Amino acid sequence: MAMGADRSKWTTRDVAEYNKLVLTSDPLSYDTMKTVVMRSLWFSPLHTLRGLRSYLKAMEFSERLQLEAAALDERAEGTDFRIPFFVFQGDSDVLTPPAPARRFFDDVTAPVKEFALIRDASHFASFRHPDRFLDLMLTHVRPAVTAQPAAR
Repeated sequence: MAMGADRSKWTTRDVAEYNKLVLTSDPLSYDTMKTVVMRSLWFSPLHTLRGLRSYLKAMEFSERLQLEAAALDERAEGTDFRIPFFVFQGDSDVLTPPAPARRFFDDVTAPVKEFALIRDASHFASFRHPDRFLDLMLTHVRPAVTAQPAAR
């Protein structure tokens, strides 16, 4: 793979390969993908083998969007929100590191905002620790959303 250091020259395939390398070289992310994400799909009574195949094909399809996502400048899109803003992620996230996520969060103005790290989790924090993620959703998001006046 010769993707080079200049990310602006990366192809969709380069971005996908980079993400795959990062996730599979991180023991916590790899274990979560293997034992939580894939196992839950594999043993789910709601998924068929054909459905799993479709899921994997959808992952390939979404790779087309990765160049656009990688080039997105969140600050240029704006940091002033009129809606609640939440960032809940793993404290060891290798794809979206907590420090830059926190810096962006700190720049955001919103009527309600909350930043929380889920301990012992990487990129798939909500899958790794669904109980902790649900608790954050119920204690922070639900009250903020139900307290907001209806949109006009």
